[in-house]
Amino acid sequence: MKKILILSILLCSLFGLTSCDKEEIETYKATDNIYFPLAVFPAYNNGPLIDSTGFSFSFDKASITGRVYMLPIRVQGKVSAVDRKIKVSVDPASTAVLGTHFSLPENIVLHAGKEIDSIPVTVKRTLDLKDKSVTLVLNLEENEFFTVNMKDKVTNVLTQKKINYTRFKLTFTDKLMQPISWQTGTFGVFTAKKLFLMCDLMNLEPEMFNLPTTAPGLSIPEVLYYGSFMKRYLADQKANGNTIYEEDGKEMFFP
Repeated sequence: MKKILILSILLCSLFGLTSCDKEEIETYKATDNIYFPLAVFPAYNNGPLIDSTGFSFSFDKASITGRVYMLPIRVQGKVSAVDRKIKVSVDPASTAVLGTHFSLPENIVLHAGKEIDSIPVTVKRTLDLKDKSVTLVLNLEENEFFTVNMKDKVTNVLTQKKINYTRFKLTFTDKLMQPISWQTGTFGVFTAKKLFLMCDLMNLEPEMFNLPTTAPGLSIPEVLYYGSFMKRYLADQKANGNTIYEEDGKEMFFP
């Protein structure tokens, strides 16, 4: 009889513990954070973490009147079986004008079954971009589906520089600027005439010079080859009495 009593107490205790665990699991509700993942995960291997980027239409053909920039977003939490609306606001610090320089979808959602999605930002190639750059700053806001508890992180203790997880800057222009893969040690001082001559001679796309050398696109061996090709080309033209000049009248030069 004593053994039966002890066993009953143990069973009741066990059921009580199980009941408590079950109740805690059922009542626990985690929040789902929405954030810009380029500040956490690089776009490519060994790439930088960013909360801003930019581009120029100047490398595009004249027939191109706009682009759709797909800005990645990601949820920190559960994946849902239904679409969930994302609240996005245009920061007052933006110099880009809604309806003139850019447009956003009326409804921005994280689609069902996705942990990662994108905000399609339509950027317009307006005439005023020939003379200036404009910046669009987007903020992720809390709503009934998502929180924005991931704000920012200090990346430099001395300067207190931060990277932001819920704020992203997109700068764009139509001015021709030195592309990011232009290697002055190989190509010399950047000029538009030099870039487009190189592209014409070797059937290259100008925009490939605006991709990082570590990303798919323009590799370091290609940079060296293009520089060597242009140096020989200019020497051959000069030897044949056809020296190539820049727009300012100076002789074109590749180191």
